[in-house]
Amino acid sequence: MKKNISIIVALLLSSVIVNAQSFKETFDTNSLSWNECASESNAGTSVIDKGVLTITSKGVNKFWSNMVGTQVGKYTYFTCFCYAPLNIVQSFTIDTNVTIGKLDDDKLVGLIFNYKDNGNFYAFVFNEDEVMFLRYKDNRLIGDIHQSVKWSKKRKAKQNWRLESDASVLSFFVDNVPIMKVRYMPLEYAGFGYYTFGNQTLTVDDVEFIQ
Repeated sequence: MKKNISIIVALLLSSVIVNAQSFKETFDTNSLSWNECASESNAGTSVIDKGVLTITSKGVNKFWSNMVGTQVGKYTYFTCFCYAPLNIVQSFTIDTNVTIGKLDDDKLVGLIFNYKDNGNFYAFVFNEDEVMFLRYKDNRLIGDIHQSVKWSKKRKAKQNWRLESDASVLSFFVDNVPIMKVRYMPLEYAGFGYYTFGNQTLTVDDVEFIQ
């Protein structure tokens, strides 16, 4: 009997391991069809080269004075995205290693997800004082949650970001520290990527999709 139970447990564990899926993007190639954009005429650039994704947004007028959509003063936020190999209605984790530029009030970085197009998505973003959850619909900011945060490093720094979804709670971590949790935000789209605002450069070393 004990032997049979051991066999059943081993089969169940084996099934869990087989069903777990993981895909790691190392940017040696553009395997997920990220929207590379090298043009200088738009709000920024995104280029994959030498095993990293580099995203640079242009400078911007004061962020807080006019945040009502993509257009803020003369400039806009800039995003780079792909379609993640995930079933987003089930639990998942996205883990990524990045290098960010110096933070201040008018320079933001973060993750975008539930991305339908450049005017419809969710985002976890932060500057030197706050972390924010943003909801964009039809190019307008329709909802936001703000929470104060203090960083030990406001200069250029390497960081690990992690987005977790358990199908009811969205959690955002920076260097394994839980920064913000949001509930009851249903996910519909598998689009995922990065958000920059202001004169900011974000370099992505890798990103892993786990389910």
